[in-house]
Amino acid sequence: MNVLINASNLKVGGGIQVCDSVCRELYKYTSKHHFTVVLPSALEECAKAIEMLPCIYVVRYSRPLGFIQILTGRNAFLDGLVEQHEIEMVFTLFGPSVWIPKCRHLCGFALSHLVLSDSPFFKSVSWKDNLKLRLRLSFIKRNFRMSANAYYTENPFISMKLKELFPKKKVYTVTNNYNQVFDYPEMWDCSVQLPYFDGFTLLTVCANYPHKNLPIIVPCIHILRSKYPDLKFRFILTIREEEYIPLSEEEREHVLFLGAVRINQCPGLYQQVDAMFLPSLLECFSASYAEAMRMRKAIITTDLGFAHSLCGDAAEYYEATSASALADSIYKVATDRLYYDHLLSLGDQQLKEFDTYEERARKLIEIMESYEK
Repeated sequence: MNVLINASNLKVGGGIQVCDSVCRELYKYTSKHHFTVVLPSALEECAKAIEMLPCIYVVRYSRPLGFIQILTGRNAFLDGLVEQHEIEMVFTLFGPSVWIPKCRHLCGFALSHLVLSDSPFFKSVSWKDNLKLRLRLSFIKRNFRMSANAYYTENPFISMKLKELFPKKKVYTVTNNYNQVFDYPEMWDCSVQLPYFDGFTLLTVCANYPHKNLPIIVPCIHILRSKYPDLKFRFILTIREEEYIPLSEEEREHVLFLGAVRINQCPGLYQQVDAMFLPSLLECFSASYAEAMRMRKAIITTDLGFAHSLCGDAAEYYEATSASALADSIYKVATDRLYYDHLLSLGDQQLKEFDTYEERARKLIEIMESYEK
């Protein structure tokens, strides 16, 4: 089968890592399939790694986003590749693709805003911003519905929600996982060393998107200081201080800003902390959960459906918008060693529920093969 792997719409984020991992597994399937792989500049290292392999043709292209393309679903460059290489199946790593291919199309779905309309996130934004977001989501919903024959998500909870949104479409679940680098200590970059600290350290690896709800840390700091004055604690954030809300000197004592870190620097960071903290209000999948389980660190996260679906019993959950509940959860995990160790044991088991990078590639290929004529 002639397959076009479409990553032309990816720029930053977890989709880049997923694409890199999947593309590096394609060589195992070239005896049965020919792959035309469309990669943006953000995946140049991946392009160089696979372009010399047999039956893999790499095209460097970043999709422009114009009003006419959004309206019509056409892209002359990608349409030309489909015709030139006699493509039978297009696989877009994560949509919306905006482009509607003239052949069968499997599209990844990772837009939690579209299916988790009951999230407390929507109550936290102004009515004007909420209206703008809802209008934008209506366009995205239209494109998703029109552009693909089938979808896959990385979370069974999200798959269930997507089936409710598009009841006539096929929806598959192929989970994400931690990056392969976590299994190869010789590849770790341990140059990011945290200052010595005799207390409980929480790590949050994410950008400062509104739905990540990072500002909840500030009221939590005050509650921890007043309610649990003997607890020493700090939050480690992978953002720059200027990206965050202004902090007082007292608050700054408990927050360390690292700025963006590379994926091969993450294992070394996990080794230096006690827990992974993710306050997100909207998520399809977060590799942070799997990373924390792999590095045997406790997980503290929001008591929401997407998190339960991924973590099972292997996390300490708190009421998503309650800084007081968060403070209580942090104190519980920090001071109850038996409970902490129990979470780690449950994490060891939960980690087995995620597809490995080999299993992910195999499942995606099998889904595409099921549509082969």
